[in-house]
Amino acid sequence: MSAWSPLRNSVYRAMWLGSIGSNIGTTMNDTAAVWTMTTMTSSPYLVSLMQTMSSLPLFLLALPAGALADLVDRRRLILIAQTGALLTAVGMALLAWYGALTQTLLLLATFQLGVAAAFTMPAWQALIPEVVGREQLSSAIALNGVGFNIARSLGPILGGLLLAALGPAPVFALNALSFLAVIGVMCTGSYIATPRSAQQEQMLGAMAAAIRYARHAPAMQAVLCRGGIHMFAAVAPVVLLPVIVHSRQWAAADFGILMGCYGGGAILMALLWLPRLRERFSFDQVLLGASLTAALATGILTLVPGKVAMGLVLMVTGAAWISGINTFSVASQSVFPNWVRARSSAIYLVVMQGAFAIGALTWGQLASHLHAPVTLGIAAGCLLISALLTRLLPISHVENLDLNPSGHMLPHSAMTTEPAPSDGPVLITLEYHIDPKEAPAFRAAMLHLREVRLRDGAFRCSLFADLEDPTHYRETFLVGSWAEHLRQHERATMEDQRTELAVQSFHRGAEPPRVRHLLMVNLRDVKP
Repeated sequence: MSAWSPLRNSVYRAMWLGSIGSNIGTTMNDTAAVWTMTTMTSSPYLVSLMQTMSSLPLFLLALPAGALADLVDRRRLILIAQTGALLTAVGMALLAWYGALTQTLLLLATFQLGVAAAFTMPAWQALIPEVVGREQLSSAIALNGVGFNIARSLGPILGGLLLAALGPAPVFALNALSFLAVIGVMCTGSYIATPRSAQQEQMLGAMAAAIRYARHAPAMQAVLCRGGIHMFAAVAPVVLLPVIVHSRQWAAADFGILMGCYGGGAILMALLWLPRLRERFSFDQVLLGASLTAALATGILTLVPGKVAMGLVLMVTGAAWISGINTFSVASQSVFPNWVRARSSAIYLVVMQGAFAIGALTWGQLASHLHAPVTLGIAAGCLLISALLTRLLPISHVENLDLNPSGHMLPHSAMTTEPAPSDGPVLITLEYHIDPKEAPAFRAAMLHLREVRLRDGAFRCSLFADLEDPTHYRETFLVGSWAEHLRQHERATMEDQRTELAVQSFHRGAEPPRVRHLLMVNLRDVKP
């Protein structure tokens, strides 16, 4: 499949172009905002606080934003967030035009733009698989990376030129116009959205469901763990490149060109080679190659003598970067069923952004004590550890996961009364009759089914053996409410169905395993 194939989809094409325009405006705005703060104060603390105010909302609000994106129309949520960003940018432009922009207002506006981004990103990431489908997901995510690198390359240059010629107000105004690109796409694009649950969740419950899902999804945990470690180590070359350039007494223009080499390597890899690698090799094989290549390039970065050689090494580093990040992004989307996709995407974003921030701080601190060559050598060692995790925490199997809704859990037809949605807790029991010789294999299969029950809504799941009848086992799981149990039925995927069938294959009774639903009775409400 061609790297350009997702662009044949008119909706995705509009989203891609709109995101590039919006990201160019954002990077222009960031350049102008930071420079404006430096003209207002000489305090390094306030200048560095700009980056904090920009990134802090993602850590604070990503999970609530992801939960909201799973509960409401994702496009409408993006529209509201982008409209808020538009109004904030307009306010910044007007304040700057009239000379009323203060340090406090600039920090507040930066924080507000970060809030808009925090509510946009999980919904945007969850929207892409719905638009392009699973077959083109890898290429679509790679194109997103290309678009981001294009914006990151052009935005600061354009922002700096306009800032020098016209001041900050026009730059802020152009950023406001850039948000219209995304707003226009969300207003005009059309796609078939995945139906939402008939049993609407509450915000806190939706957030708890996302955390519960991550806790009981080993594949998701493997992706998050490996992605975080890889990101932590792979940021070292970018973080320390300014230090290396300064130590060699090269010019600022040289730094810009070298960063362009890094971004150029990422773009070439995403467009020319990554689709072929993804066709021929598994996730783990691609990640192994990316980690080893990044480790080698990182280790020799300070050893190469000239600018040309360093530019070539940085191109290889950028290619390894996009190979790893793209693969982790595709793997993450492959382990999220649609009902929890935006929330899980938010968790993934927090982990990766957190690893990026911690890595940047760590390598910067180490370089101030150990110097750049030693620090890059340590980072290369961490990338080798990331490569070793290919065998310890494999994730290639997530490519074959079928997380489409199965609909195999039948409606409840034998009950004499229908509980209210808020009634609960509810106890569900299933009775199995098995061959005692197959008990170890049955218990192993039940262990996987227990994970399914817990991540889909149960807060307790147990298996009981009958002390009087060695062939009799009873599975029990508790759900907080009747509505939550109905959501369990809706959340069931094809993989869940396979897990249940594997357990039921041990059942030796003439009838299927007997299922019972018991509603807890509050004895305090019983009158004597």
